[in-house]
Amino acid sequence: MKIKKKVLVRILAVVCFICVLGGGLLVLFLQNEAKNKEQESEERKRLEAQKQAIEALYAPYVKVVKESKLYQKTKKSYQEIGTVSSGMEFELEQEPITSDTKYFHVKGYDFYLPYQDVEKIEALSFSSRYQKYLPQEEVTIKKGTTLALEGKLSFQLMQDVRGKVYRKQGDTRFVEYQNQLFAVSPEQLEEVTPLDVSGAITQIPVLVYHFIYLNGDTTCNESICFSENQIRSHFSYLKETGAFTMNTEEMKQFIKGEIQLPQKSVLITIDDGARAEKFIPFLEEYQLNATLFLITSWYDTAPFQSPYLEIASHGHDLHNPGVCPGGQGGGIKCLDEAKLQEDFRLTREKLNGTTAFCYPFYEYNDYAIEQLKKGGFEIAFMGGMYKATRGTDLMKVPRISLNSSSTVEDVKAIVEGA
Repeated sequence: MKIKKKVLVRILAVVCFICVLGGGLLVLFLQNEAKNKEQESEERKRLEAQKQAIEALYAPYVKVVKESKLYQKTKKSYQEIGTVSSGMEFELEQEPITSDTKYFHVKGYDFYLPYQDVEKIEALSFSSRYQKYLPQEEVTIKKGTTLALEGKLSFQLMQDVRGKVYRKQGDTRFVEYQNQLFAVSPEQLEEVTPLDVSGAITQIPVLVYHFIYLNGDTTCNESICFSENQIRSHFSYLKETGAFTMNTEEMKQFIKGEIQLPQKSVLITIDDGARAEKFIPFLEEYQLNATLFLITSWYDTAPFQSPYLEIASHGHDLHNPGVCPGGQGGGIKCLDEAKLQEDFRLTREKLNGTTAFCYPFYEYNDYAIEQLKKGGFEIAFMGGMYKATRGTDLMKVPRISLNSSSTVEDVKAIVEGA
């Protein structure tokens, strides 16, 4: 069958049109595909950049940089449960982060913080030493309570919260929340349940050291010189036995009945300052705390910086014999008030306002105590060779002196003996 030429031309024209149209559509399709892939790539990059930005704000420890909300996670959403002040610190749970992440999970609690409201910190700055105390009560903090830390608003609670009381000061209770102690008044509490503290220590030894001499150094022959091996044996025992090594503020709180402490609690003290920096490696190795009573006109504080060493006052320039009648004649017993107050001002200024003092030569009288109180001191240490108890006079806290012949058995008998 012959196809007319005209018809053939038309057929060819249609075929060409279809080919051209198809080719155009194919080009358009391919262009759209390329564009979609480019958009998808850009979206992936955007989401990845967003995820990285969120990850950059995550750290095990963070600080809130502005007043922020606290949230609790429900099945479908996050519900606001309170507010938190700028500067508060938290430990975070390590959880997967995606581009959709909006909150970081606070470790140990069902609480969440907006990720954009925090910044990284190296470590928490607050102390968890209170966790060594014996909790005295378990309480419920009422919904709506405002918690304060160091006089600043920290939390506003939108739900009841359970917590343990680790310190009581008059009617004020210090309740654990977010691994810190917050002062709470009686009207903010309900369901107060006393806890068993019958195992708390009732008398605490304060040990006195002076000079440490490392192995090979034989230049000290005084009875108050301690060898490296001797210190190692004492500190090793304290570490292995789980002794709680206190600071002077905790001793004050113990004496006033504000805190309950575990058995084998002890306060380690070091007098004067000569060679005292050589104690620091041993304190840090065995993770024991001690207090250095420093003569601030004789020694600068710089060599004695350690998180394990508290520095308190042994007077500025009062460690001079023969100034006053009786005993070794420490000047604190008779110098005029103006001289003593200036001495106290200088020593406290150098020691960041410490309120703890140790009597030079262990000597004091009523006049010395009166002047110390006027000078801003709240606790003072003497000799005595017996332990501190509840109700001990805060200006006459006894200490037990050790010497070059004190063995680890002697220390054990002091710490564990009645």
